[in-house]
Amino acid sequence: MAKDIISTLSDFLLCHILSFLEAKHVVATAVLSKRWSNLWLYVHILEFYARLTDENTNFRFNDFVYSVLLSRDPAISIKRFKLFVDYDCEEDLNLPTLGFAKWINYVIQRGVQHLDLFLDLPSIPKLPNTIFSCKTLVSLVLTFFRLDHSFSSFQLPSLKTLNLEFIIIPKDLDFMLILAACPVLENLLVYDLQWLHSEDSLSCNKWKNFILSNLIDANVDSSYFHFPLKTLHNVQYLEISIAKMHSFSDFIPTFHNLTYLHLSCLNYRWHFLVEVLKHCPNLQDLDIDEAGAYATEETWTRKDDKENWMDPDFVPQCLSLHLRNCHLLNFFGLQGELLLAMYILKNARVLQIMEIWNYGQREIERLLDSCPRASSMCKLTVYHYPFDGRSEASLEARASSDGDSD
Repeated sequence: MAKDIISTLSDFLLCHILSFLEAKHVVATAVLSKRWSNLWLYVHILEFYARLTDENTNFRFNDFVYSVLLSRDPAISIKRFKLFVDYDCEEDLNLPTLGFAKWINYVIQRGVQHLDLFLDLPSIPKLPNTIFSCKTLVSLVLTFFRLDHSFSSFQLPSLKTLNLEFIIIPKDLDFMLILAACPVLENLLVYDLQWLHSEDSLSCNKWKNFILSNLIDANVDSSYFHFPLKTLHNVQYLEISIAKMHSFSDFIPTFHNLTYLHLSCLNYRWHFLVEVLKHCPNLQDLDIDEAGAYATEETWTRKDDKENWMDPDFVPQCLSLHLRNCHLLNFFGLQGELLLAMYILKNARVLQIMEIWNYGQREIERLLDSCPRASSMCKLTVYHYPFDGRSEASLEARASSDGDSD
């Protein structure tokens, strides 16, 4: 008879192994043997996934989550709790409300450190207030939720990672109060925030001078709200979609630590771009997407830039001393785009890679090949849409590289 090596491991190791499984598979191990019957009760990581297709699946999922939580010893902590629920039904069924607010309060009471919630339901669920006063949370990932009421105070003293996607918030002030409650925040992702009431709270001096001093990595979609840039000025890695209300007159702080910048939705505001580069003295990697995710057939045929590009009478320090990689995305072959690419090539003395994702302007490569380059090491590559083989290979290489760096 083959020896059962796994069962000879300690309970601690077995529970650690089980923590990598979805909750329904963890619970299923109870039938393996007497040794395994109660191990699932001591796992510190719980992950629940469900696709709700009708009343029956909704009921069974609710019942399962309640049974798992109520079966546990209340003294056993829960370090990580993930809830991923997707509504997938052709009919708009009036499903009973999930009991997730009670589930969240339960795990918060047990010192949860990592909370990841994704609920794509017909009606956007309301977030329990207790989430924003949880002192043990280290990472918080929220997708498809709403806050119904403004709150005067939030407390997230241990939070280092905050992801907010498709969130409805009463006022922009509430968003800033959440950030202010995260004194040790290191990673921030904000995408598609919506306000119930539009205000101009972020323009006051308090928020203009507010800084997340520990922030390292930020990915902010500010296409629809005026995010105070100084809040981010200590970051090393920044991806940002610029709001239409951001303009050349805005205060732009100096990003001394910034080495990677992805700018999108600039809408060909060249003066603003030059000012941003001027305030990033140590930038090494630059991605520019003028049109951003909102590029359409109309933008492909645009004949005029919104601003005329003019080479500035200075060269930003990042170009002359530090810039090594530059990617120009959604490149439509406009005059300003071409002049920008030439300006970078002429002044980036340590540039190693310049890659351009180009729509329909085959002569761009020839024009740029003849442009003077400050760096003898620079390799220029132009990819054309629709993708050719080189484009696909490059995208796969970049995706692989991004994955390795995570």
